[in-house]
Parts: sequence; C-alpha cells; structure tokens
Amino acid sequence: MKASRIATVAVLLLAAFGVASAQGLVSRYVAGEHYRAAAEPVAQPDDGKIHVVEFFLYSCPHCDDLEPDVEAWREELPDDVEFSRVPVLFGAGGQRYARLYYAAEKLGVLEAVHSQIFSAIHDDGRRLLSQSEMRDFMEDQGVDGERFVSAFESDEVSAKVRQAGEIMRGYRVTATPSFGVAGEAYVSGRTAGSNDRMFDVVDFLIRQQRSANRD
Repeated sequence: MKASRIATVAVLLLAAFGVASAQGLVSRYVAGEHYRAAAEPVAQPDDGKIHVVEFFLYSCPHCDDLEPDVEAWREELPDDVEFSRVPVLFGAGGQRYARLYYAAEKLGVLEAVHSQIFSAIHDDGRRLLSQSEMRDFMEDQGVDGERFVSAFESDEVSAKVRQAGEIMRGYRVTATPSFGVAGEAYVSGRTAGSNDRMFDVVDFLIRQQRSANRD
C-alpha cells in the first residue's frame, strides 16, 4: 500500500511538473526583455506565410561565425515560414556591401556566392570595399565582370538598397546578426541573451504568430 501511494504521488508530481514546464515554455520569452516590438509594423506580403528576415553585414565577424548555423536552421524551417535576408547599411561599407548582395541576387548567383563573400572577407583578407575588388571577386566566381557592374549600378539595386533602409528603420535594427519576425518583433543577440539563443526566440515567435494567424 505504501509503495502504491508513493508511486501515485510521483505520478502526480511528474504531471504537475509537466504542466508547469508547458506553462513556462509558453511564457519563456517576454516582449521587452527577450525581444522587442518593431518601431511600427513592417508591411508583409499577403501570402499567408510568416516572414522572418535576418539582418547581416558581410564585414561583421559575428555574422560570419553564425552563417553556418543560420543555413542549418533555415533548412529546417516549416513550409509556412518564408526566410529572407536584409543587408544592413551600417558604417562606410554598408551601402556597398548591400549593393553587392542585391547585384548578386539580380544576377541569379546569390545562393552560390553568399557564403563565398563571407569567406573572401574573413578568411582570405579581401575587404571587397571597392567596386573593382568586388568585380574581381565575382569574376573569380565565374560571373561576367561587365554584367556585374551593370547590375551593381542599376536602378533596381538602388531601389532594393533604399527598401533595406526602410525595413531597418521599421524594425529599429541596432545590431548584426539579428532577426525580424512577421513585421512585428525584433530579436538580437543582446535581447536573446546570445547569438545562438536568437534561434530559440525566433522559433518561439514563429509559433506565437502561427497561433495568432489561426485565431
């Protein structure tokens, strides 16, 4: 009898712990502490998806370190989540790196060269700050130099850079790497507690947004 009562108490304690853990998970990340609201809602595509954006800078060593983790996490995102990147315009090189990013996108080679740009800057010591340096790099990747220059200087790329600035202002971006979720929440390494923990906070916000979309 005594053993039976002990077993019953143990089961009840485990059940109570499970409920407490579930409640803790729901309230684990708190607005204003682990993430913060955007300055104003950032317009989102009307496609029914939850849009997550990574803010990065090619010259940022923390972005370079986190890039493999971003790629691994991105591959595991569910179908209702749309991931994209926005190059920030910080510092003297921000505008040029943003143009490099959007030129590569315009040329259809972004997926092939994105990680290579990080590697060139952080592993090979190529700063890629001038257009000529960028052209040389792109030619090394098999991209026609004239086509790159045309894309780099295009009105389309200029418009994308301006849009990047608007998105940054909407989310009140202060650091890289960082993330924006659904046009409403901004997560940085500082708010999350570390760069690695950003993924946990973003995952939480995705679940939260998914639940809100169903209501």
